[in-house]
Amino acid sequence: MSHPVTAAAAAKVFAQALAGAWAPTSLGAPASVKPETSAKGPGWVVTARVSGVATGTLVAWFERDGAIACATKALGLEVPAGDDAVGPLLVGVVKHAAGVVETSPELAGVVAAEATVEIGDAPRGVQMVSASWADGTGCRFGVVVDLASGPAVDDVTLSSDARLEAVLDVDLPLVVRFGRTVMPLRAVADLSPGSVVDMGRSPDEPVELLVGERLIARGEVVIVGGNYGVRITELTGSRRSAELETRS
Repeated sequence: MSHPVTAAAAAKVFAQALAGAWAPTSLGAPASVKPETSAKGPGWVVTARVSGVATGTLVAWFERDGAIACATKALGLEVPAGDDAVGPLLVGVVKHAAGVVETSPELAGVVAAEATVEIGDAPRGVQMVSASWADGTGCRFGVVVDLASGPAVDDVTLSSDARLEAVLDVDLPLVVRFGRTVMPLRAVADLSPGSVVDMGRSPDEPVELLVGERLIARGEVVIVGGNYGVRITELTGSRRSAELETRS
């Protein structure tokens, strides 16, 4: 079975993912969203280039005042967040949302690069929504997805095998995660040589292997030729994993 990769589908998934991408921060659960008619005033433009079965850009624009309010709340600050804090936070939000785009079934084979941020007006054609949380915090943002580079992917239907072949040679960063924790910004600022951060995990627990934000496997740490390595003990959430379980 085949299906087209379209800019419209990517824009819908990207916008929904942006509303939920704040969940790892102190804003908590995904926001409630509703459509807005137009962009107003200055803001931040965050851009992530995409490659793979489609090439182009994912662009998110955040209205300035709302972005500052959300960043201030997310970072637990007592005074409004400055531009040097807002920009990196928005990049993290877009990175999380781009990871959702990559793992969406209708956009399989789309690979997003690292995002960049700049202050600027809303790009032409931005589709705006407003996001709000239960505590009254809210912001307006919009998306523009351009997949017109190279072949007109809106008009191209690719089979599953062809889509897979198109991305097999794409380099992906593989990350080994020992653990993770959430700390207030104040505690992070107080870190110094000799500080100990409790990761809340046992040394015997397996480490996690991630591509982007997606968990693909778990394993145990080993020594290979004097270097650290990871022996895979479990594949997670993949067709290959299911095939291996069927054969065993």
